[in-house]
Amino acid sequence: MPGPISDAYDPEFGTADNCERVKEAIELVRIAISAAIGDFNLRDILEVIDGPDARFVNSVFSERTLRIIRFALNRALETL
Repeated sequence: MPGPISDAYDPEFGTADNCERVKEAIELVRIAISAAIGDFNLRDILEVIDGPDARFVNSVFSERTLRIIRFALNRALETL
């Protein structure tokens, strides 16, 4: 029995190769977000949510928002 991702057709990604491409793209975004935060260390997500939202790392996203996005991307990578 194949695992969750095989060379067989998958309705979401098509093939295992396509899944790898998706994972690589997500990983690049995660790295870019970590670089934008200026800290590759992860924090507990509840600490981030409950913490201050004072420092903006660019004109679009606050550090808190970027950390939440990175958390979501980490979870997405775990499920792929």
